[in-house]
This record gives sequence, structure tokens and C-alpha cells, in this order.
Amino acid sequence: MSAPVHLPAGLPAWLLRATAALACAATALVLAANGVQGVALGLFALVALAAVAVPASAAPALVIGTAAVTLAFTGGDPLRPGVLLVVVLLHLVHLTCALAAVTPARARLHPRALKAPARRFAATQLVVFALAGAVAVLPAGGTEPVVEVAGLASAVGLVVGAVLLMRPRS
Repeated sequence: MSAPVHLPAGLPAWLLRATAALACAATALVLAANGVQGVALGLFALVALAAVAVPASAAPALVIGTAAVTLAFTGGDPLRPGVLLVVVLLHLVHLTCALAAVTPARARLHPRALKAPARRFAATQLVVFALAGAVAVLPAGGTEPVVEVAGLASAVGLVVGAVLLMRPRS
């Protein structure tokens, strides 16, 4: 007979909801600092409460949509620090709500169980900020039609490649 395996206690699963709530609160503060106020901020708070209470619903998607739309209507530079911070915070809301949706509320999580999601989170943010950096150095003027056609052809090529890679193999 083998010896019993000792597992450490782990973290309570409610920490996922608490993290989502803190990320929503931080997002609300960033929205307020960027000029969002009144009904829009109240609607965001209501949707954020729903997302934390019922993470397996559409509420987390509504949190992301509400924050994005209200921030877009404030105007200003799309690459300002507030927008980039909201991108990170909303991704954190999405991730923690997704994990909370599939984790029983009274469960315990071993920190190693969060290693793969944390890696994907970091990789996604790295790509997002690389794209934001690339966009920041692009010229602000118009684009030559030849470049637009080349970009469109590249996008079509990517779609065709994705379709070919996703087809069933026989």
C-alpha cells in the first residue's frame, strides 16, 4: 500500500470572485478618472456586481462591453495610459470570472492550478502591448492604396490559412 499524498490546503475559491470585484472596482476608478460619470458609471457598477455575483452568466461580457463603450465615448488618445490599464483590468475580470464560473464556490484551489491561466494572461498582455506599441509608431497620415490592398490580401491569406488548418484531416 502506498503512503497517502499530503496536499497543502490551497486557496479558497472565493478569492477568484474577490479578485474580479477588485478588478471591477479598479476599472470603475479608471473610468471615473477618464471622465465617465453619472448613469454610465452607475450602469457599469450594476453590471460589475452582477458579474461578481453570477460569473457564469453574460454579465462579465457586459462588464467588458460597458467599460469599452463608455471609455470610447470619452474621446482622447486611444493609446492613453487609462485605456491600456482598462485593457489589463478587463482581461483580469474576464479570466477570474471564467475560472470562478467553473470552480465550486466552497472549493479550494492549489496555486499551481492557476499557473497555466497566469501564463496565458501574461502572453496575451504581451501581444496586446506589442500591438499597441506597433500602432503607436505608425504614421498618423493617410495610407497609400497599394498598402491597403496588400493589407487586405494579407488578411484574406490569414483567414484562408486558418480555415485550412482547422479543417478535419482524413
